[in-house]
Amino acid sequence: VCQLVGKSSLFNTDHSQWIPRDRNALIKYAKMWRDAKTVKERKNIFNKYGVHWTSFSLLDYWDPTRQLVIDSMHCILEGLVQYQCRHVLRLDASTRQSSSTGFKYAFDWQWPLYDADSAPIHIEMNPKHIPQVAKVQDMLCWAIEGEQSVSLDYMWSRLEGQVLSALQSVAWSLELPLSLDNIDPQISSLYIERSKRKSKRKNHDSTHFPAGKAASHKNHFIALLLNWRLSQPHNSSEFIAETGDEATLKFIQNVIRDMIRPAWVSSVPKNFGEKSAGSVKAEEWRWLSSLFPPVALIIYWGDADGCAPPEDDSKEGRFLKVLDHTMALFQATIVALLYSTSTRRANIYRKYHAEWVNGLTTLFPQAREGKIKPNIHAAGHIFDFLLLFGPVMSWWCFPFERLIGALQKINTNDHIGGMFPVVVRAAAYKNVS
Repeated sequence: VCQLVGKSSLFNTDHSQWIPRDRNALIKYAKMWRDAKTVKERKNIFNKYGVHWTSFSLLDYWDPTRQLVIDSMHCILEGLVQYQCRHVLRLDASTRQSSSTGFKYAFDWQWPLYDADSAPIHIEMNPKHIPQVAKVQDMLCWAIEGEQSVSLDYMWSRLEGQVLSALQSVAWSLELPLSLDNIDPQISSLYIERSKRKSKRKNHDSTHFPAGKAASHKNHFIALLLNWRLSQPHNSSEFIAETGDEATLKFIQNVIRDMIRPAWVSSVPKNFGEKSAGSVKAEEWRWLSSLFPPVALIIYWGDADGCAPPEDDSKEGRFLKVLDHTMALFQATIVALLYSTSTRRANIYRKYHAEWVNGLTTLFPQAREGKIKPNIHAAGHIFDFLLLFGPVMSWWCFPFERLIGALQKINTNDHIGGMFPVVVRAAAYKNVS
């Protein structure tokens, strides 16, 4: 939508720099993608310009910066609200605390799933080896200090059991430099020690670490990954953020269970945050962001024996800052989803969204690391579409999701006719009414 690209721009809330991309340039790049001779050329064009060819580009009035709408349902409700509750506040009892092997995790990282279409061409991944990518990602989160931790030597051995392409894929996803520069002495010493152990030569004095060379062998990539691992939290004591303790989650569940709600307010899982609650739907996130957790957190974090908590660096003061930050997102969500809008309301939405984004980089260290969600920036462009197309209810995806849900419930033998047209008509009438 705008010219800002890259991770460094995701937290940019200076809207004067959000300059729309040039329509003519986008059409030009789309034609370049269409006319490319090889898959590699197309991949390079897309990685550079972020554009595919579409038949819409044949239309004189087609402007993707204004007509490719960012859906509020997926971007805000299933994107930012879920991200805030589960990954930022950690209001999720199912969040991992120890691995299947019994080792504790020192930190949580939003690892991307392996995608053959976006992976570099030089990484040749056999489909049967794709699960090893997740194994490597899992191992790198293990604690390397404290109880139930592993040594770097043990982690090296476990990583050595994975294929080279899996190690390369993880290193690529972390955007690690592929040269063995600035490697921690612990890692280089371990590399030499393990090389000596495996070497059959009697004279080990010539064994050295290949500093400055390009990574090409399995041990080279393991060294890069472990060097990155040392830059992350070593101990599991800080894995569960203070906001995501059991008492907080239990209080929210009690509010959900005990609150008397109007009939027009949809129900949400009473065991919210538990694994048994299943997948929370967009409609449920809508009410979780506008009613239940806001009420619960205002009482739990915003009430100090009938008084407001102190605005300082005490534990209560930090909770107050977290509450203000969380409410900024919830208020932005409420304003965005109103059934009527105006320039004033769009500006209020943008103000609260910017306040939430700015708070992410200061209050929550875990939000600054890992694979950053593009939704953080994309949600800011909801402002543009509120001005262009009015209330989100006229262009969000709820009607399509309802229709998909209705179609999925149909028992069919692939014959034309039957219940299919009946359900389509019923869903259409429901959306109109």
